[in-house]
Amino acid sequence: MSAAARVAAPGVLSRFRGALVGSVLGDCIGGEFEGAVDVPLDRVLQHLSALEDETRGEGILQYSDDTAMMRCVADSLLTRMEFDERDMARRFVIIGKGYKSPLSKCSIFLIILLNSRFAKEYNLAPGRGYGSGVVQVLRKLASPHLKDVFQPAQAQFGGRGSFGNGGAMRAAPFALAFKSCADVCKYSRLGAMLTHSCSLGYNGAALQALAVHLSLQGALALPKEFINKLISEMEEMEKDEKAQLDAKALSLSEFPYCSRLHRVKELIDRNSVSIEEVISELGNGIAALESVPTAIFCVLHCLEPRDGLPERFGGLERTIAYSLALGGDTDTIACMAGAIAGAHYGIDSIPQSWQKSCEAVEEADDLARRLYDLYCLPQFEEDRGTSSCENNQLHTYASDQHTTKTD
Repeated sequence: MSAAARVAAPGVLSRFRGALVGSVLGDCIGGEFEGAVDVPLDRVLQHLSALEDETRGEGILQYSDDTAMMRCVADSLLTRMEFDERDMARRFVIIGKGYKSPLSKCSIFLIILLNSRFAKEYNLAPGRGYGSGVVQVLRKLASPHLKDVFQPAQAQFGGRGSFGNGGAMRAAPFALAFKSCADVCKYSRLGAMLTHSCSLGYNGAALQALAVHLSLQGALALPKEFINKLISEMEEMEKDEKAQLDAKALSLSEFPYCSRLHRVKELIDRNSVSIEEVISELGNGIAALESVPTAIFCVLHCLEPRDGLPERFGGLERTIAYSLALGGDTDTIACMAGAIAGAHYGIDSIPQSWQKSCEAVEEADDLARRLYDLYCLPQFEEDRGTSSCENNQLHTYASDQHTTKTD
């Protein structure tokens, strides 16, 4: 990870914490508007204002499958200190019986990533938005005779696989656990392939992980270079034969993510853009292609103050508020945007009232600290024997002449 500028270690830890806490906040806060077609901005601001009411108590906003899955990915990476597909697959399996609940999210794109800790949690509180199509895949993963843990996902939907955003919404820990862009892309794709075998699904996960990874390094200080880097990386991924075949089968452009990212680039260059245009151009649905580029746009669009959003809002607050105003799959889009923005602005940018209002923030913060410790281990250093964290440095893409915003 080459770069011209460096960030002091305390700032790096703040970015790690901001990424996972921002992810949880987006999930919890965004759940209020999930599935909504029209979300007036004043409703969003009213919802956010209510978070400042200390009489409401702590942890009142519950997390969904987005956070449960993200936490399990982090747990696996921390336990194994590497990507281990069999260990991660075991965490998919629900321990216990009775998968019965009213389910709020369309099932065809979502597979639950659970370990025993969250299996018990699921059985006690199944209404966190888990997809109803999970049972068949989990039963296959639970089989003691299963040799290939990728096979159940590959058999989904007549062999076509899922192209939903379930892999992307849990991808942030990969961005924190690995140092190089190549490894972040490789392992986030493999992690997504355990449940999403369509290239649109696992490439979406890689795009999300890469966006968090670059943000962690300060790349958002140079927005155009940031988006160009994403396009360059996705061009390589989408040259793959399977990616080309999947795009053709779905009647998409030859390089669907690159095309969508070019639209993002065009939109951020405009002086003004309406919510309707963003939804029309980028989407707000549960397909990865219709949500990951959208989350990236939300972050880029909100680097500067925006009309209709309070002047007192910092960048992360603007990002989450704007994500909610798009409607659609708000919890997942805000979750992904929150992770990218949190990695840029750091933990200190997140209002304490928001953190106290959301469930599982402390657990996410702890996971981020532990991933930071893993990142700092000497054996994870790429270029020399001592850890970049021990040297109080982390490579960034921003030059010494550019200061990352922390408003």
